[in-house]
Amino acid sequence: MKNNTTRFDLSDYLIHFFRNVAIDGPSAPIVPECMGFANIREDVNWSAIFMLRSAIRHCHLWATWSYRNGRRTIYGASPAVCFTEMPLAAFLEAGNAREKRGEAMSTYALIFPKAGLFELGANPVIYGLDDKSTRLSNGADGEARIIEEKLLPLREQYRYVAFNPSMNGTLDWSHEREWRLPYRGSMVKFEKKLEEFGVVDVPVDIPGLDISSSNCSGMGVVVKTTEEARWIASDILTLVDRGVLKQHHYRFIMSADSLPSLESIRSPDAISKVINDAMIDLEPFYALSEGAIVKIDSRFTEMILQVESAKSNAPILERGGVWLWILDNTHDLTRSLLARRRVSVSRDGRYLAKLPEFGSRRDLRQRETMAKELARLVTQEFGLECGYFSLLGSEDYDDVPFYNGNHLENRMFYNVSWK
Repeated sequence: MKNNTTRFDLSDYLIHFFRNVAIDGPSAPIVPECMGFANIREDVNWSAIFMLRSAIRHCHLWATWSYRNGRRTIYGASPAVCFTEMPLAAFLEAGNAREKRGEAMSTYALIFPKAGLFELGANPVIYGLDDKSTRLSNGADGEARIIEEKLLPLREQYRYVAFNPSMNGTLDWSHEREWRLPYRGSMVKFEKKLEEFGVVDVPVDIPGLDISSSNCSGMGVVVKTTEEARWIASDILTLVDRGVLKQHHYRFIMSADSLPSLESIRSPDAISKVINDAMIDLEPFYALSEGAIVKIDSRFTEMILQVESAKSNAPILERGGVWLWILDNTHDLTRSLLARRRVSVSRDGRYLAKLPEFGSRRDLRQRETMAKELARLVTQEFGLECGYFSLLGSEDYDDVPFYNGNHLENRMFYNVSWK
């Protein structure tokens, strides 16, 4: 007998959606002190696209207790990453409607192959218990909510969702078709840091899911606009260039403004077509001809020497490293210099071109000035936004403190918390 699995109400994917977060509110997750130098926060309201890009850049989804108004909604001893099994059209419809009503949802999302997350430990939630008379902890003051093990084993309690469709006001979240992935590692280090300092340092200090795992391969992204899709593609390309991800880890990027009507993407075949139309192809970024690479590299060297020959040595007062910072990782110049190993990608995703032609017998500030002049020439000839990047007393581009030009309006590089 053949299973009837080709239905419009079923999906082979699990969706983790992001919402706008007020980090000083009663439903806020624990957030780190620093989100990375390329993720800029200036207020307490963080947009859903900011949260999405931060997760992609750090390859990390936080396991939380899903606080609502100061109370945990996840029971048991394990925080979890939450997903919905809603088909794509239903998710987009629900996300748009709930976001307009000011509810905790948006259409910004990561989409995962269901089978891969199941292998990592994800399971569908359990709506309600067989014993309807049991009164459970109300989670006052954010305390842990533990169910008696005779009703539900502790290991399975992360899956429990309160359910009572017959009560006044109706308690029913079954429309979310939720799945959860528990965090099974040790919480000791995380909890100790919170107890001592009240905060953790960086996003990956918060327990969660490593989305660079091979079990997540074939995943996709949903955003609202084609411009945002370009930002995401740049973020993914950076991770591939850094060696964090393989080329085909992300399968597609879908922008809502380029989709047909929701009614037309309800069938499995229609969804497959939409995904195929949105597939990412990074191969062209690694397929420049050797001749093109040599030509661009030679011209870049000529420009460096042009700047270098126009400056006499100044007395050395400060030492350190200076690079040309290239802000478009898709440009042929960037790809050529990367292929020639003249460009390195920093931990924060900066594409930094080495400038050995400037020599080590020049003062740091003079080399900064020369890098700025080189940036002007490159921008003029290649139409490519560039700037300088320097470190006082260090040649390691991942060190701090660093100095660079002002490019805060460049949304391809800077992920900002405001809309």
